[in-house]
Amino acid sequence: MEPNTEKEHLSESPVKKKFRCKLCGKEFGRHTHLVHHERIHTGDEPFICSLCGRGFRCADWLKMHSNVHTGEKRKNLKNYVCNECGKTFPGSTSLQSHLYKHRGERPFACTHCDKKFFSQTNLNRHHKDSHSGKRFCCSVCGSGFSRLTTLQKHMRIHTGERPFSCPECAKTFPYEYTLKMHLKLHAAKK
Repeated sequence: MEPNTEKEHLSESPVKKKFRCKLCGKEFGRHTHLVHHERIHTGDEPFICSLCGRGFRCADWLKMHSNVHTGEKRKNLKNYVCNECGKTFPGSTSLQSHLYKHRGERPFACTHCDKKFFSQTNLNRHHKDSHSGKRFCCSVCGSGFSRLTTLQKHMRIHTGERPFSCPECAKTFPYEYTLKMHLKLHAAKK
């Protein structure tokens, strides 16, 4: 075989997957992909947004998330569109989790309690918050939390902080999800 032909042949052969997850057996061609995958099982989110405190499993996701705060959209980002409501998502997994919501399905079940979730990410977050060590304690009531951001959100109960305000009626809310529920009431009235 000529050197160029051999080189071409090698470049066309599939990447050998040599990094295997010890927990589920899934294989990866790169060690970094395995590390990111293993964080699904551990719930580890070491890349934290400095603006909102949200955590991510890999640096690229944090970079993509930062566009939420700047209003910029990533170039060449393939959007996945929900056929039911038109909402767009950066990946097929995000779209799939969203579709579960439309169908009322919660296929990700906690093995420690009876709670079920729309996505593996939410299940991991629940497990980390509810069934792992509580490292962060509330100085007011003693409640324990596994993530600092969860403690910070909890503190709003005691401080009365309501950082989310409705653009239509100026009513304020302690959590983003409560504002979103409120906005649905306005939308239903229209």
